[in-house]
Amino acid sequence: AVNPCLDLTIGNEGIMSKCSVQDQRTVQYSLLDYRKDPKSGLVNGPYGIGAAVLSIAIPLGLGLSLGLYFFLRTKRIIKIRQQSKKLEQEFASALFQLGNRLGDGLPAEIAFSKVADVMEGTVSGKFFNLVSTNIRKLGYGVEQAIFDPQHGALSYYPSNLIESSMKVFVQSSRKGPQVAAQAMINVSEYIKQMHRVDERLKDLMADIISSMKSQIQFLTPAIAGIVIGITSMITAILGSLGSQIGALAAEGGGAAGGGLMDAFGSGVPTYYFQIIVGLYVVQIVYILSLMINGIQNGSDKLNERYLIGKNETKSTIIYCAIAFFLMLMFNIIAGTILGTIGGSVG
Repeated sequence: AVNPCLDLTIGNEGIMSKCSVQDQRTVQYSLLDYRKDPKSGLVNGPYGIGAAVLSIAIPLGLGLSLGLYFFLRTKRIIKIRQQSKKLEQEFASALFQLGNRLGDGLPAEIAFSKVADVMEGTVSGKFFNLVSTNIRKLGYGVEQAIFDPQHGALSYYPSNLIESSMKVFVQSSRKGPQVAAQAMINVSEYIKQMHRVDERLKDLMADIISSMKSQIQFLTPAIAGIVIGITSMITAILGSLGSQIGALAAEGGGAAGGGLMDAFGSGVPTYYFQIIVGLYVVQIVYILSLMINGIQNGSDKLNERYLIGKNETKSTIIYCAIAFFLMLMFNIIAGTILGTIGGSVG
């Protein structure tokens, strides 16, 4: 059993004591504050501000370990993915340029070089320049310059859309430059229409996505932290008032004091309540991150893990910081008020 007398407390005059059971009316702050129920004899707690602050380490450790694990695993790969996304945005225009060059009768090897010159400075220009470089310097054919596992352009820009488009190009070019030119122009138009549909869907879902992001980035951790701070203050006030009323009832021998003490009760320790709310914040951020990624990117495991890592890290830190400062601030206010009341009653 826990001995409620083994505790560190600060009294009304600022004197630190190792025991909190001599006279609860003189105690402002407790590190652990285990309380013994006079009826059942059970020891409950910890109710102290120190224990409540230490409990923040549990959601902080879980949220940061989860967030940093996913973030560190994906932060380098996501840069390559972002480059591929930029290339996909520009690729319709690049394929249209390629189709026009093939339609003019240029061989595919020269057409890639021409498109790279026209789109110099863009991600598409870098992709086509990489294909042209593989053809000129490594002696690769067009197919090998694109799909080679080690030096092919697709190894630097992994994308299902680009890979499918280049496969269409390779297959159609075997039937002649005019067929390849028409195929590239058709694929270009298809990609443009696909982007239009994608932008329209993003526009329709913008309000929902914005609301979910605000929930993750600020609202959920902020509201949860405020709730913890207020709960900590209320628990401290009710516990102290219950102890003071119980002491007065014992001195006066009246039943009314005991009834009031039962009405106030001890409540749920902030230590346990904070752990539950902290784990809730970690879970809700995880779930909302999954939902946002599913709406925006579909089945994209890489971006899903990146979002979880980034959101879990930021939201957990925000929640723990707000909960920590509000618990300290509100308990200082409650301790000052209760110290004044306790001194006047004593």
